[in-house]
Amino acid sequence: MAGPKSFNLFIYGTLTHPWVFRAVLGKRLVTDGSAADGDQSVLAREAVLTGYKKISPDNTYLYAIPEAHGRIRGYLVGPLPIEALKALRQYEGRNYRRMTLQVQTATESPKAVVFVANLEQLQHSFGYQFHDTFKQEVLLEQKIQAAVLEAERQKLHTTEETARRAVAELHGPTIRDLVRHHFEAGGIGDYAIRHSLLDQPLPDFSRIVNIPEAAAIAPNYLAMVVRQIIFNQFEERIRRDFRYELDHMHLAATYYEHTVTSLGALRMLNSAVDIVKVLVERCLGELSFADNHLVDYVRWGVAAADTIYDPGAVKQHMTFITNHMGHGHIPLGAELEFSNIGHGVITDPQARTLRDPQYDGFIYFADFALHVLTWKLGGHIDDHHEKAAHRPRRGFFEAALGNVSIEGDLSKPITDDPWLLNQFIHETRRFFDIAPHSLHLSLQLRGHHRPARERLLPIEIFKCLFALAGDPAPGPDGKVRINRLVGGEIIGKDLPRGRCPGTRPHMLFSEISRRRSSEGDESIGVVAPETHGRYIQQFKFLRLSEQINYEPIAMALKGIQISLCPGSFLTAQQYHSKPKWRRVFDELEAWGNSPSALSDNEIAAFLGPVHDGLMKERRGKPAHTQAYIAWSTDLLGTMLKKFNDLVTQQ
Repeated sequence: MAGPKSFNLFIYGTLTHPWVFRAVLGKRLVTDGSAADGDQSVLAREAVLTGYKKISPDNTYLYAIPEAHGRIRGYLVGPLPIEALKALRQYEGRNYRRMTLQVQTATESPKAVVFVANLEQLQHSFGYQFHDTFKQEVLLEQKIQAAVLEAERQKLHTTEETARRAVAELHGPTIRDLVRHHFEAGGIGDYAIRHSLLDQPLPDFSRIVNIPEAAAIAPNYLAMVVRQIIFNQFEERIRRDFRYELDHMHLAATYYEHTVTSLGALRMLNSAVDIVKVLVERCLGELSFADNHLVDYVRWGVAAADTIYDPGAVKQHMTFITNHMGHGHIPLGAELEFSNIGHGVITDPQARTLRDPQYDGFIYFADFALHVLTWKLGGHIDDHHEKAAHRPRRGFFEAALGNVSIEGDLSKPITDDPWLLNQFIHETRRFFDIAPHSLHLSLQLRGHHRPARERLLPIEIFKCLFALAGDPAPGPDGKVRINRLVGGEIIGKDLPRGRCPGTRPHMLFSEISRRRSSEGDESIGVVAPETHGRYIQQFKFLRLSEQINYEPIAMALKGIQISLCPGSFLTAQQYHSKPKWRRVFDELEAWGNSPSALSDNEIAAFLGPVHDGLMKERRGKPAHTQAYIAWSTDLLGTMLKKFNDLVTQQ
């Protein structure tokens, strides 16, 4: 005889939170039948379970245990498909056991599945730590939110929800690090959580209120603050609303956990740019830089996010992402640099001759807590000397996608999918109202792809890569130049050293380093090549531009790295000690000033290694379909022909 195909469920603990319920079972929890959405939602009715009481001996989990005169209020949920029992069993863990008990609703007394305490297990292993990651996240968040509430009461003297969320935003990296330390160290104490939030003052712009230059451009910074808060709130909401779908994407824990949800939030906001602009203008009109505080603008942004968040539109964007995602094998990362005055923000850090009228080179970045608020997109200021310092200084605004901690120099790859990489790059570029400048693409190389540090690429491959992404364009005289080669952006000169007369040029084309992604990882940050770490090959020659499709370029860089295993190019020491490398550098620099069209042989010499490498990406076999590889190489050929057309038509 066939068993039941559905069942009712009585819930009384964390599953009563709608976002937790949806994350576990993939269905919305609704208490109003008119709000039901077919099989996408399930009705919850108030119910009472007799003969049990709730206890929490570890002050963390709720357990239903027998009690002669006890009762537990909860919800009767259902009917649920019988397949849901597997997810419930996994979520509840071994400290619970499943029973079928009678409960009472307003109109009936049905039987329902109830997960009650497994008393024998509790007595045997009290304090057992559940290994279900999501359940740990839920309970850790409850502790953090309790600490945020206490911080809100002490610092703002209110218990309003928007204020509490604003406080959480202004402590964003601290909360991120608490979560990270919890999972890396196997737990974090309540005391540490409380004091991590209570001991830090709320960031504010009080230092610069009376500085006329700062007041003049404060609206630009505050507009960035409000936009960033809306993005942060969207990303957090998507992570909750779509947790079930995210779990079933089977995204590896080695990748940045905010990649897909950040892309969804960016797509939402970039498609609603006019609405966001109106909201920002309204905020700047209602609040005053002289009279209000930073937290007031953050609270405004939190409320604004609630007014325009559209679950239906988010679902469309998330479906679009899901339907287009693919997988490769080599993990990929990206860092985007922005500057309204280009490389001049580095060459003229005191702004003696070049001025950025919008942000003044981001000298007030930390005063508006943007180093805190932009953490999900790895935001920081890079003056090509240091990244993590919060002192006022001018430099590039850099979005280091996948960065886990700027201060700790920890990062994760964002994806192994070139399509997703390209989408994330361009949606991030569109989101920030700053002139795009350059892009660094990184490949995390596994053991069988270990680079040869002193291996030089053929000159034709350098030329093809610069033709693709080195910003070839006509100058004022109509003559085409490779701007990334000739503009002083990636070529520098070291001062004389020891017996070496004269300067020694170096080129930031590619650089091998090692990185780690957690404090428990032997390969954290960028460390010396001789020590432990994962090999990273970072290509730094690319222009960040609306006109460039980085999907085939990422495929090209993967293929080249796999088939030829090039090393860093070009260090000052390599230039000094290797005549062949000097010749390649000199030839490249001359070609960049007056590029000639690429010959068919040069293009073939480039596409051949690209194809060969991609065909053995995953342990000697292709990681992508052969059709996708063929599409990529064909598109690369088309892009190179367009470069030839540009050069021949000048």
